[in-house]
Amino acid sequence: MAVSEQTVEVRQGRAWTRWLFRFVLFVMALGLGAGAVVGGLALLHEREIGRILPGVSIAGVDVGGQTADDARAAVAARYASLSTGGVIVRTSIGSTTVAFADVGRGADVDAMVAAAVATGRGGTWLDEAVASLRLKMEPVEVPLRLTYDHDRAVAAVTAFAGRMATSAIDASVVGGTSFRVIPGVDGRRVDVDAAVAAVDAAMRDPATVDGAGVTAGLTTVTPTLSNDAATAARSAAARMAKDLKVTTGQRTWTIKAWRIRSWISFGWTDGVYGPQVDAAKVPSALAGVSRAVLRPVLDAEFLRDKHGRIVGSKADRAGRKLDVATSVKAIVAALHARAAAPEAAPVKLAIAYVNPSLTTEEAKKRAPLMVKIGSWTTYYQSSAHNGFSANITIPARVLNGTVVQPGAVFDFWAGLGEVSLARGYKMGGAIIGGHSVEGKALAGGICAASTTLFNAALRGGFEIDARQPHWYYITRYPLGLDATVSNTQTMRFRNDTGSPILIRGFGSPGVVTFEIWSVPNGRTVTLSAPQVSNIVPGYDTTVLAPDLPKGTSERTEWPVDGKDVVVTRTVRDAQGRVIHRDTFVSHYHRMVGINRIGTGPA
Repeated sequence: MAVSEQTVEVRQGRAWTRWLFRFVLFVMALGLGAGAVVGGLALLHEREIGRILPGVSIAGVDVGGQTADDARAAVAARYASLSTGGVIVRTSIGSTTVAFADVGRGADVDAMVAAAVATGRGGTWLDEAVASLRLKMEPVEVPLRLTYDHDRAVAAVTAFAGRMATSAIDASVVGGTSFRVIPGVDGRRVDVDAAVAAVDAAMRDPATVDGAGVTAGLTTVTPTLSNDAATAARSAAARMAKDLKVTTGQRTWTIKAWRIRSWISFGWTDGVYGPQVDAAKVPSALAGVSRAVLRPVLDAEFLRDKHGRIVGSKADRAGRKLDVATSVKAIVAALHARAAAPEAAPVKLAIAYVNPSLTTEEAKKRAPLMVKIGSWTTYYQSSAHNGFSANITIPARVLNGTVVQPGAVFDFWAGLGEVSLARGYKMGGAIIGGHSVEGKALAGGICAASTTLFNAALRGGFEIDARQPHWYYITRYPLGLDATVSNTQTMRFRNDTGSPILIRGFGSPGVVTFEIWSVPNGRTVTLSAPQVSNIVPGYDTTVLAPDLPKGTSERTEWPVDGKDVVVTRTVRDAQGRVIHRDTFVSHYHRMVGINRIGTGPA
């Protein structure tokens, strides 16, 4: 049966309506399901607000669903052992414990809880709800985190190393009779870097709890001064401490090794250890040299006669002394040089010269230059025999300043003038009748003055007019050249030069000196050796003396050999021509010694 177009259209309308209805029902069902899901997610999110999402753990502790405080308590309890105890650092010279508490070592609970809380959080509530579902299927664990202050650990280990360290002891050298090396000793110190590295590793290892230990090695601290350096210093000092010669001009002195050794000590100079010389000790070794070198400065001097009139001038002479400071520097330098080259040349000492205040040239402007052309000194014993020196020193004082003009004759007695007790002379000894007598002669002993002046004139090259030897030879006078004076004889010479001469006399107890000064005349004097002959030995005798107490004795004469002595003098002028050739003959008598032995009452 044929279907009309209207029926077809109706049928098509109904089909479209059914499809649309079904579609609406589907959409409504889908909306209701999505709403249920969203509602469920919203409910889930609502329940997890303020809590750690499920599926999150901290270093093996399940904290899902817990509050931050609950999680913090659980993790702190689980890892409390990480902050209790310490690391023991052991060495062969000691040990110490670096406590966990001292270096802040423990579980970093706050950081781990914060990380757990933050897991799955962020974004919208829907994002967090979805993350919660995902964490249940794929759990997340926050790894264990530790707290640890490395710098505090370094400080603790360094302090321990300082306590345990043993300082190195330098080698040294000591002196005395010899130089000796005292060996050095190595120091030891904890190897801080290695110890800190071991402590760091232990502190950062979660397995380290309670009293875990590490071992640290030691480092060797070598002495600043090694044994070899000290030995080298000792060898250098040994080379220095040998006899040292010092010189001035032609003279040489030796400073002994033992003295030099006492000057040497050891120390550092410009970073080098070695022997040092104490310069302050050197001058004492030069005391003898200083005395030998010393020559006082002599100003030019005006020579005056007895009345104070200037008759001439005496040349100056520069003074001389050892320049101790410069010489000490030279010696110290030489000793240090010998440390490397022991065979050093003698040290030349420094001499300082002192100029006179009145020079020869200045003095010559007022008076002619005179020189000492003859002098002699006699040493004797001051005693009653010479009026306790008065009978010798008074003539020296009286004759001092005597001027003898050219061609004039000097006579000893005439030059002295009055000889009396009033002028200070005393009674003394004399040779009377071939025997020595005491206290019987005025000015006894004066022959020491006449003999001394005679020898000065003799060596000055003057013409000798009168001279007599003593009755017997007296050993304090030059053999064959004594000149006695008495009431019947004198000593006399003539100034046979063309210039005046000045006699200078100096006397003090035990010594008398006469000098003769004049303008240089070029004369030279030579004396032959004494020719001795006709020796008659003296001998000793004893005489009993009842006037002396028994057990006592008195010497009144000494035994002296008799002899004849001849001395020849030759005087030449500046051209070498002979002016005088004199032969002085002395006949000395033998003396028999007399020793009086007391026999009288005691």
